[in-house]
Amino acid sequence: MTQTARFTDSSCYHAALATLLTATEPHTDPFSVLGNNAATAARLTADGELAFSDPLEPLTATFARHGYRLAHHPVRTEADWRQALDTLRSGRAVAIAADAFHLEHYWVGFRTSHALHVVVLEDFDAATATVRLVDPGEAVFFDGRIPVAQLTPAMCEGDAGQAWMEILPLDTGHTDAGALPDLARQLSGDGGPWLSGTALVRQLRQHLDSYLTVVGSRPRGSAGGAQQDWGPGPRLLLGLWWYHHTLRWLAGHLRSRTADGAPGAEGGPAETVEQASRDLLVVRNLMMRLGAMDETDDRFARFRAQLQPRLETTLRNLESAATTLTALAKEQQ
Repeated sequence: MTQTARFTDSSCYHAALATLLTATEPHTDPFSVLGNNAATAARLTADGELAFSDPLEPLTATFARHGYRLAHHPVRTEADWRQALDTLRSGRAVAIAADAFHLEHYWVGFRTSHALHVVVLEDFDAATATVRLVDPGEAVFFDGRIPVAQLTPAMCEGDAGQAWMEILPLDTGHTDAGALPDLARQLSGDGGPWLSGTALVRQLRQHLDSYLTVVGSRPRGSAGGAQQDWGPGPRLLLGLWWYHHTLRWLAGHLRSRTADGAPGAEGGPAETVEQASRDLLVVRNLMMRLGAMDETDDRFARFRAQLQPRLETTLRNLESAATTLTALAKEQQ
């Protein structure tokens, strides 16, 4: 039986994967792994529009840099789900991306939303056919035993993209202590396979009115429990939400990265990245509010006027953090 440490976070992906990592490797600091990432997971389509990839793509890459394989197993049939249960029976913990509509403990989405929600399962008890479910999300923190059968609809009904995940060792893994230049490029540079943070912010700034229109066209809720329509508006807001969390975790990573505290020193890149994450969250929330607001509303112009200054400070902080990380990398050579 594993005794996973209590850990909460506002990002269900980060919280669950941190909890799973602690269950698998109790002596590993989750921030050292999940926070060693600054990827936006955003690209420009052929039409010049923003498109966000699954946040698991960059997270899988950062796990690999630290010697772990974050194995992702789609669940399309009950046979796929039984593989996860077999892993639990072997004594190992797993994370599941489940349909929130069927998760009874998750009152935020139960019977109202078909969005995916990520939790951790461990300590399968064959005698009672129950499993320990840990939901370390701040919204509904839950740690208790539930019947395994209760999870079958959440994992096997509909097609919400359900999957289960496990953390396995890589044959040739190592802690990538020399990734500061990569983090700098992800913040403000070529960004690797995705747009850098500064490129993402410039795209928003340059085409802000167009993106506000996209957000304004998003469907409101899921009437009658129907499958949610993840159109361009919701995907844009969700992508900004995930990048906000990426920056939050990067700030935590930088604070804990070195014993001498250089990257995490007061006023250093950890602080500027943290501020960028906060400003980006404000931008995302303002866009969501403006998308639901009529332009004749007295508040519209006031809310709209807050966006450009926030984008500007986000841009400056990302550039500053990237410059500092590049300089630190040169000092460590």
